[in-house]
Amino acid sequence: MSKQVIESLRTKFGDRVDILERNERRVYVTVANEDWIPVLRHMYEVEHGRLCTATGSDRSTGVELLFHFGMDQHGTVVNIRTTLKKPFPKIESFTQHYQAADFIEREIFDFLGVEFTGHPDPRKILSSHDRPADFHAMRRDE
Repeated sequence: MSKQVIESLRTKFGDRVDILERNERRVYVTVANEDWIPVLRHMYEVEHGRLCTATGSDRSTGVELLFHFGMDQHGTVVNIRTTLKKPFPKIESFTQHYQAADFIEREIFDFLGVEFTGHPDPRKILSSHDRPADFHAMRRDE
């Protein structure tokens, strides 16, 4: 892993980022909800990370989101993680800064019920449109 990316995150965000170097090719950066967009923008705009995908999972502590940035020039992946409170998880959309986040945010909304505020098209994308609006297939509490 490029130490430059880790140092850049620590310099810019200080103790607002909790960095775990899983191994030389994978890093996890945990942030508070209010730092979500600034850290994602930093990864894309400053570090030139490529948003590979995003994942979400329903945990006992809330709905966990991870946006996975490929750092192709270093052969590594930096995972930006935050946890949203249930029963109504909500966070600002990254789509207004990076249009390619559109599909994956809609998918996470569809299956986990995460409301991405400011998303330009927050409709279900994969599940049947005749399902109840509040049904999210991957939520444990449903």
